[in-house]
Amino acid sequence: MIDNFPGGVSLFDQDLNMVVCNQRQRALLDYPDELFANGYPSMETLFRFNAERGEYGPGDIEMHVARRLALVRQREAHVYERTRPNGTIVEVRGMPIEGGGFVTTYFDVTEQRRNQATIAHMAHHDALTDLPNRMLFSDRLHGALALARRGALMAVHYLDLDNFKPVNDNFGHKAGDRLLIDVAGRLRAAVRDNDTVARLGGDEVAIIQTGITGQTDVSALARRIVERFQSPFAVADSPVVVGVSIGIALAPGDALGSDELLQKADTALYRSKSGGRGQFSFFGEPHILLWMDRSKYSQTLI
Repeated sequence: MIDNFPGGVSLFDQDLNMVVCNQRQRALLDYPDELFANGYPSMETLFRFNAERGEYGPGDIEMHVARRLALVRQREAHVYERTRPNGTIVEVRGMPIEGGGFVTTYFDVTEQRRNQATIAHMAHHDALTDLPNRMLFSDRLHGALALARRGALMAVHYLDLDNFKPVNDNFGHKAGDRLLIDVAGRLRAAVRDNDTVARLGGDEVAIIQTGITGQTDVSALARRIVERFQSPFAVADSPVVVGVSIGIALAPGDALGSDELLQKADTALYRSKSGGRGQFSFFGEPHILLWMDRSKYSQTLI
């Protein structure tokens, strides 16, 4: 039964000396033959061996050993996962035995955890651009607004691509998809790690900007985005300028509810578009113009 057990299994007696260890455990945890040269090792020897080869991460070796022995002596069942230095994720289950001793099992759950992470990522990210989708955007927006209610400042940038539809009409949807991927790349490069760029659908994109000290920070990001979109994109091997218009709403100043904040950012976006596009506007204030100088670029007329 031990030899055919689907994972690693080991048994320790009441003195915490190993009395059984199957081959699956030795292979899964890379136990060398030298570890068993004088018979089965004690649990303390095994802990020290693992600590010395970095299985438990950085820190004092004897502290690692002492902490684990103290937990074992509490004689409580336990389940945890350990990521080994080689990237393998091992699920460890320990169960005290009546009269003393311990039985421990080990299972390689690396592929299972990777699949779970992939599924979770797919559920929260756009399949085309790999940007956060509407679900993840909504979750992060609620988190940012919770901080805004305690006095933090945040902004929502609502973006609309100028002249995106003619790209689809003239070059086809595959070219349009390729353009959206390139747009996502430019936006990622324009924001900081703590900001969220999300594709809400079609060419509808929004940004949550957090960790800001004032409207100057918000203007700087919007200006940076508009300027980055002044450079032409390569669409079907042709240079095409696809500008961007931005509407901005701030919290807590403009709103503290997600729907109201998005509505006000959308209102500001409408002002940017009706004012000539290629610019950004704040809700409730005169819009700030930032025109694109298209004369500098050779572009395909679409």
